[in-house]
Amino acid sequence: MELVDRGLGWLARVLLTIGLVIGVVIPPMLLRLINQLNRQSRTANLEIILAVVYVLVFGIVILAANALMRHYTGAYQPQRMTRHDWHIVLGGYAVILVLESLFQLLNQLIYHQSQTQNNAAIQNLMAGSTLSLWLMALSAVFLTPITEELVFRGVLMNAFFKQSWLKIILSGIVFGSLHSSSTLPSFMIYLTMGLTLASVYQMTGKIHASMSLHFIINALAMSLLLMH
Repeated sequence: MELVDRGLGWLARVLLTIGLVIGVVIPPMLLRLINQLNRQSRTANLEIILAVVYVLVFGIVILAANALMRHYTGAYQPQRMTRHDWHIVLGGYAVILVLESLFQLLNQLIYHQSQTQNNAAIQNLMAGSTLSLWLMALSAVFLTPITEELVFRGVLMNAFFKQSWLKIILSGIVFGSLHSSSTLPSFMIYLTMGLTLASVYQMTGKIHASMSLHFIINALAMSLLLMH
C-alpha cells in the first residue's frame, strides 16, 4: 500500500486528520451530556435530539474518512475477503488476546486494577441511562469499528508515510493514545491492539479485514460488559 500523492499538502493532511479524530471523540461527549440531562426532568426530547446527533456524527466521520482514504489509495471498489484474509484476522485476534491477557495481569499485579480506565469509562457511560446503554452498545459493535478503522487505518496509514513500519507505528500510537489509560500496562493493551489492527490492514491491504477484527474485539468485549 504505497502512498498515492494526490495534491494535498502536509498541513492539509494533518488538519483533515485532526478533524476526523475530533469527530471520533465527540460521540462519548454526547453520551455524557445525555446522561447529565437524564438526571433532570422534562429533557426527553433534547435527549432524543442528541441521540440523533450522536448517530449523525458517526455518519459524517465515516463518509469523510472513506472519501479521504479513497483519495489516497485510489481504490474505489471494495475487495472481497479471502480465506487467507480471514486467517490473518483470526491470527490477529489470537495475538490481541494473548497480549491483552499479559498486560491485564501486569496491571492487576502492579497497580491492582481489575479493568482498564477505558472500560471503566464505558461502563459509566452505559450506566447513566437506558438510552446511553443502547447507543453505546450498538455503536461500539457496529459504528465504532467502521469509523475507527477508516480513520486510524484507512487515513493515517495512507496519507503520511510510504514505509510500512512507520504507517503501523503511527496508527498504533494514535489509536492507543485516544483510549483512556491510567497505567503503562493498560496503555500497552490499546497500543498493541492498534499495532495489530494496523498490521492486519497492512498484510491484507483490505480495510474490511481490520474492520472485521475490530468488530470481533468490540462485540465480545461489549458482551462481557453487558453481562456484568
